[in-house]
Amino acid sequence: MTTKIEKESNIKVLFLSSSSHPIVEELKEELSRLGVKVTTLYLQDIGIISSKSAITSFLLLIKLLRKSPYLVLRSINIVLKSGLKIRNLMRYARYFIIAAFIHKILVKNDFDIVHAFWSYPAGISAILVKALVHKPVVISLLGYDVDERTLNDTFLTNVSKFAIENCDAVIVAAENHYNNLLSIGVNRNMLYFIPLGVNVTKFNKVCDLSLRKRLGISENEIVVLFAPHLRDLYGPEDFLRAAGIISRKVNSVCFVLVGDGPLREYLKTLAKSLGVKAVFTGHINFHEMPSYYAIADIVCIPSYAGQGISALEAMAAGKPVVGYKTGTIRIADGIDGFLVQKGDIRELAEKILLLIEDSSLRCVMGNNARIKVISQYDIRLCASRILSLYNSVIKHKLKREVCERRMA
Repeated sequence: MTTKIEKESNIKVLFLSSSSHPIVEELKEELSRLGVKVTTLYLQDIGIISSKSAITSFLLLIKLLRKSPYLVLRSINIVLKSGLKIRNLMRYARYFIIAAFIHKILVKNDFDIVHAFWSYPAGISAILVKALVHKPVVISLLGYDVDERTLNDTFLTNVSKFAIENCDAVIVAAENHYNNLLSIGVNRNMLYFIPLGVNVTKFNKVCDLSLRKRLGISENEIVVLFAPHLRDLYGPEDFLRAAGIISRKVNSVCFVLVGDGPLREYLKTLAKSLGVKAVFTGHINFHEMPSYYAIADIVCIPSYAGQGISALEAMAAGKPVVGYKTGTIRIADGIDGFLVQKGDIRELAEKILLLIEDSSLRCVMGNNARIKVISQYDIRLCASRILSLYNSVIKHKLKREVCERRMA
């Protein structure tokens, strides 16, 4: 429940997002309802490197060397430890260019807190200007910055750890991410476990028969939906190969792949060769996603990174979810979906077939899924917990400033 203090806090927050992601806008919308004034900066909107941005970044470096030389030297050491590879030098230069852009925004606007999504590039760029603007920084870790994609790269691991160790609080949304951070020596006292949230109202839609018709799906066909991007990490090929096994055993099943990605044309060819009735929707706006989940009977997310926001959206829509038992786990096996050993395409097909052939099981699991999301992953719960964290961080900053003035 939102307290009166939170409603009247009028906290001003700068969201820095490393990429466009539904959770950022959803969280902004919900925090705004709680009285928080949120401004969002997507880092992909920042232009390419130019002579002007290079000069601005160099001036920022000079300011930082005067104000906090230890911070600069530590950040430079990250590059040195990685062996001075050209790619890493370019990454590091990019962080400073972003930091210079952020610095200009923070100087012109009176924000109370900076909330960075992903530890890089948003998190580390915010940390590089923190010493100059004296604004607390909160970092949300959401996936690539705390899984194998980072932990298998020495430079990125050190970048992520540097950002985390120098911020004021770290929000972790999944237990495996929390454990990964502890394994690289992050202080657990900095970590705040706040699961991702979804808007349970938006995803509670009735099946739109006209959408099924537009996609060429008949009324009697079972729809198995794949929602993540069409990239290797998310297992779209596994999905289609499982679909091939299913299509040889049952009729009247349509496999819908929502979204786009570099594998799209390859997957179209694969689907045809496997004899699978597959619909490729192409890019779908996030606000349209509830309608696509609504037409599905089953959602399959065989992602090698585990179950992220797509799984929660499907569950909020009241759909049973089948996914791999790896990374972030949202599915309760046998209760609101099924878990399968990663890469086991035959078992993936068997679990989907089980749901295709048992409408009562689909209904029970779907209801269980929605109940779980409402009780644990509602965006309102997520926003309320984050607002409490903001208040705590700001109060701690004020206390620290009072102590510093007394000691001066």
